[in-house]
Amino acid sequence: MAGGRNSAMSTQIEMPELSSDGEGVTLATWLVSVGDRVEEGDVIAELETEKATVELEAPAAGTIVAFAVEEGTEGIMPGTVLGSLDPDASDPQGESAREARAVPVARRPAPGAAANPEGTERLRGATPLARRAALQRDVDLSSVTGSGPGGRVVERDVLRTVDSDSAADLRSEAVSRDPGAPAFDVTGSFEGVRLSAMRRTISRRMTESKQQVPHFYLRMRCSMDAVMEIRAQLNRGLADEGRDTKISVNDFILRAAALALRDVPAANVSFAGDAIQVFDRVDISVAVATEGGLVAPVVRDADRKGLATLADEVKTLAGKAREGKLRPEQIRGGTFTISNLGMYGVETVYPILNPPQACILGVGAAEEQPIVRNGEIAIGRIAAITLAADPRAVDGAVGAQLLAALRERLEEPLGMML
Repeated sequence: MAGGRNSAMSTQIEMPELSSDGEGVTLATWLVSVGDRVEEGDVIAELETEKATVELEAPAAGTIVAFAVEEGTEGIMPGTVLGSLDPDASDPQGESAREARAVPVARRPAPGAAANPEGTERLRGATPLARRAALQRDVDLSSVTGSGPGGRVVERDVLRTVDSDSAADLRSEAVSRDPGAPAFDVTGSFEGVRLSAMRRTISRRMTESKQQVPHFYLRMRCSMDAVMEIRAQLNRGLADEGRDTKISVNDFILRAAALALRDVPAANVSFAGDAIQVFDRVDISVAVATEGGLVAPVVRDADRKGLATLADEVKTLAGKAREGKLRPEQIRGGTFTISNLGMYGVETVYPILNPPQACILGVGAAEEQPIVRNGEIAIGRIAAITLAADPRAVDGAVGAQLLAALRERLEEPLGMML
């Protein structure tokens, strides 16, 4: 993912283009040291964008000779030189020359890690959230057993090591605030947790969205009985075939929304100042809750994929999101977003637009409710689906048409299997 330009002596490690809106990126941590040998494609650093923690890969094989940017540096723009590596394994000047050219970066290890060489390896094997939690709670990461992928230390591992006394001490400390943030008089005990780069950006972007982008909401109730019935049948069939694919209600909603956008292309748009961009592809962002905040990986060409394919893809993307392993291209360029909180029992969701997208769908829980069928009262599963739209690009009639097309697909789901 890193760009590189060869010079006579070294290859530059550059900050890649990670954000579609030109936002700066935070260099969370270097995973290598000066003098380390790496292969092309090896993960050498972790970067924090407004949406995810992203791995930075070595642009070429060689030896790390210098770092130009320190860990924790924020607002790094694309093309910035982060460091350099020597691609010539047979450097005639030898190791001493490489060491002379090296400019090591001052690290920020967890307390106790500097005096423990093994702690350095454990530090590299910890997520950014785990490192923050360790710094805040004075925990030595070298003593923490990781439960994440490959034994990686994650935030919950650090939290488990904190006893009640140290937690009480932390809650009694004051929180450092952004000078621009309002001050509040707080009484009682509390725990101060510094916002990650992702959460700071989410906070800023959502505030800007509500303040600068007009919103209107349309809500519709939708029967989910047919979806529940067909979902059960499909999952039984997949299990009989020995497949581990399991189709969720969210997969039906994703499929229905994609087909509805194809039926109503005027809703698959974004506002671009003096123009409206009408997309010819249906690329849907699916909101996923992670330790660091809400991430929305993109399912490309969602209208061209069947339910089982969507189920597998969403499962893979959600797993990568929670592990912080999404690639930049997997979180950029969505044309529509779905935020489903139904699994938490939320009845109605009023989502905030994700600019420059003009629409986002909020999905509530499918709950048993009294309904009228053929003049008689019966019990059925009803879900509230709410569309938030930007009236500069999507008017109320178009939004209503989209919701109607979506409800029709969900209430007659056999059509989605064709």
